[in-house]
Amino acid sequence: MRPSLRGTLIKLVVAVSPLTAAGCLVFDGERQPDAGVDSRLPTSDCGGWRTFRVLVEEPPPIELAALVDACETDPATCIQLCNEVLRRSVIDSNTNVTATQCDVTHSPTGHDVAIGYYGSCGAEGRRPAGLARGRKPRAGIAGTHLARSAWYEAASVYAFVSLARELARFGAPKTLRDAAKRAAIDEVHHARLMGDLARARGATPPKVEIEDPGLRSLESIAIENVTEGIVGETWAALIAFWQAAHATDPTMRATYARIAEDELRHAELSIEVDAWARTKLRPAARKRVDAARTRALAKLAKGVKTTQPAALVAELGMPDAAAMQKLFANARARVWA
Repeated sequence: MRPSLRGTLIKLVVAVSPLTAAGCLVFDGERQPDAGVDSRLPTSDCGGWRTFRVLVEEPPPIELAALVDACETDPATCIQLCNEVLRRSVIDSNTNVTATQCDVTHSPTGHDVAIGYYGSCGAEGRRPAGLARGRKPRAGIAGTHLARSAWYEAASVYAFVSLARELARFGAPKTLRDAAKRAAIDEVHHARLMGDLARARGATPPKVEIEDPGLRSLESIAIENVTEGIVGETWAALIAFWQAAHATDPTMRATYARIAEDELRHAELSIEVDAWARTKLRPAARKRVDAARTRALAKLAKGVKTTQPAALVAELGMPDAAAMQKLFANARARVWA
């Protein structure tokens, strides 16, 4: 009998965790998987290459003025400007990411800053089509991370509501539609839990804004499902299981334990949606869905190399760089093989 996805993910955490040797790592008993669920999953798109542009108008704000002046004088120093703009600009860009590409074009009216970077590997959940960027909360590292997580969880509500409607439009079984609706309710609770943790640390989650993606093809839905569901939520569950064991605060450990179980169930739903969608798609479309999964794996391979700030490791129980890469390597061998 093939082990359940839950059992596999917990074994991955236990195998890597330094708490195992001390006898401190304990999880509840095995949860039985839903009938027909295949536990051979790909990993997630947790990070990946991202780009954005910002126009710093002339005269620049006082906090950027010295960096702009230095960049104009010596282009080698422009990376400092890019990293500061990255830190201030968008919710994805908290202090655990740095610019790996930096191009600045100067003009009398302003400074065009083009930045490329790899996102971090937090537990983001399912992102809906049309999700607009959220502004970065102004708080400490832990508070900012939690506010960003609350924002993603709130966005996931829209993703599952949309999924339920789209499944109905394409005639999917009622069990899948109902499971998507239940997942949306889960994400409402997750957003509230993470928002409470963020506000306790002085950070307010940004408002979620969704641009209407219009009617989508079944292939587009299937591609999103493998990327955000099978891939993203499996990784989210694995990281949440890790944090449930390693966060310093008991309330936070309990929060991540609940989220881990829910994200696990969402990943299993994604497997079922994928199996159903493949029966409706032509062979060429199925190949494109497979290619999307491959791209997500490639993004994860880059994303797990991101160094996590010490505050996130110590307080929130995030895996450090070494543990993150071990989780990835073990998951590649055990979950996606």
